[in-house]
Amino acid sequence: MYYDPIECGMRISRLRMELGLTQAQAAEKLNISVQHYRSVEVGRRGASIDLLVDISILYHTSLDYLILGKHSEMRLGRIKKELRSIIEGLETLENAL
Repeated sequence: MYYDPIECGMRISRLRMELGLTQAQAAEKLNISVQHYRSVEVGRRGASIDLLVDISILYHTSLDYLILGKHSEMRLGRIKKELRSIIEGLETLENAL
């Protein structure tokens, strides 16, 4: 495994969209320029370790996930919980029909 700034940027972009933030909002929260943030998201520019730590805190994820794409157990647990909630909602809807 190795650090791929393009893949890292794609993961950062997905996380941002999951939270419903614009690039400008994310950049503001991270105290960086929008241009810098965009460059990181598209992989034109690698993020410093300090910025990656701030991004991981903002998006409630691990550095392993941001840098290497490895899902942490905490993140997988959250995804499983969300999926269970969706399934339960679909079952409720099905029973109502």
